[in-house]
Amino acid sequence: MKVGIIGGGISGVSLASKLALMKAGGADIDITLLEAAPRLGGTMGSVVKDGYVIESGTNGFLDSKPFTLETFKEAGLEGKLLRSNDNARKRFIQRYSRLQRMPENASMFFSSKLLSWGGKLRLAGEFFVPQKKDGADETLADFAKRRLGEEALDYMISPMVSGVFAGDPEKMSLKSSFPVIADLESAYGGLIKGLLKKRNKKSGPAGPGGVLTAYEGGMGSALEDLAAVAVKNGAEIIKECPAEKVTKEGGVYKVTVKGGKTYEFDRLAVTCPSYESAKFLKELDGELSGTLASIPYAPMFVAGLGFNGEDMTDPINGFGYLIPEKEGRQILGALFTSSMFPSQAPEGKKFLRIMCGGDKHHELMKKSDDELLEICIRDVSDVLGIVGRPHMIQTFRHEKAIPQYHVGHSVKAAKIEEILKNYDGLYIGGNVLYGISLNDCTRISGEIARKIRESM
Repeated sequence: MKVGIIGGGISGVSLASKLALMKAGGADIDITLLEAAPRLGGTMGSVVKDGYVIESGTNGFLDSKPFTLETFKEAGLEGKLLRSNDNARKRFIQRYSRLQRMPENASMFFSSKLLSWGGKLRLAGEFFVPQKKDGADETLADFAKRRLGEEALDYMISPMVSGVFAGDPEKMSLKSSFPVIADLESAYGGLIKGLLKKRNKKSGPAGPGGVLTAYEGGMGSALEDLAAVAVKNGAEIIKECPAEKVTKEGGVYKVTVKGGKTYEFDRLAVTCPSYESAKFLKELDGELSGTLASIPYAPMFVAGLGFNGEDMTDPINGFGYLIPEKEGRQILGALFTSSMFPSQAPEGKKFLRIMCGGDKHHELMKKSDDELLEICIRDVSDVLGIVGRPHMIQTFRHEKAIPQYHVGHSVKAAKIEEILKNYDGLYIGGNVLYGISLNDCTRISGEIARKIRESM
């Protein structure tokens, strides 16, 4: 059986690794991964500079779910995984131009300055809000206003959405973007009721948990090492090989790449961004192509900044902080990388990674990299007490960084699934349909690998 994979991000590479392990175990399978760019990873990559490990995209995954952890264990790479220290538990929201720690329990909640007393009482009153039973999709903003109040929307939900999706809560679908939260209401009648019932269980819809886990040399190195294991076990990975057209003849998928060469596959997994797959799938199925093309993406500008210890008065002891829209800043927030992963910065240095852009600020991406860099430095300087310029600067620009699950996304996903029933052996993976985290991507790749194995 010949299996093709289009897209060399974490989804495509983890799928290639899993299939190559099957091949090494004796399965009659040939695996070919086609990547358009000169390197693997897409928005995920790492630059090592002046002793800093700077991530262009995600900086790791939570080990509370097994999917990514198992992927690296299967490949024999778990020895290179890095667990964040306890500082990563401390997360902050900016309010009144100061960092307010996110409460982790009831006593911290009531003593916190994140919400006013009126906002706290309104949020606590969520216990008595009637359950929504019509099953209709709603935006995160509508959900938050209905169950938690305007202040909680502004200072808790909105920054969470920008931190995860770089998204707009007035557009994002609750059930597609945060199904865990939707499940709490549908299963238990409300968030507080659900959290109380789940508090003594190790897992369940009580929110994210686990230890943030990174990789020696950065997540870009993780991807390259995983790809090397896949190649060692028999997979072929071809870079600078963009797919231009996919057709199907006699049960065989034919992938024509730039330059005119055609590859033939019995099974084909598409794990690249939907705006790319929409182009090369157009001839195969116009409806599938159009639906994929309709999924919007948010842009992102990332600035990695290294400071001397004395140039910043804040100890940046924590995971980082997010900024509500009402604070009037242009950045989304900053991660305290040197606090979470001290090995990713030189000793005695302070290392920030700042995010700018998102679905609410497409206009910012019209600015130059230098202009965006100055915005990043300006918006963190007074909050963190920065008195000097960074001695290390590394920036990344992603015009289309993160898919946005707007209201109606579940209808698009169901439509794509229905269309795929007409194409035996064609799979849509990646972060396009059912989650954007590394764990979502590796989980979906694992499901595709299982389906391919069962079809052999």
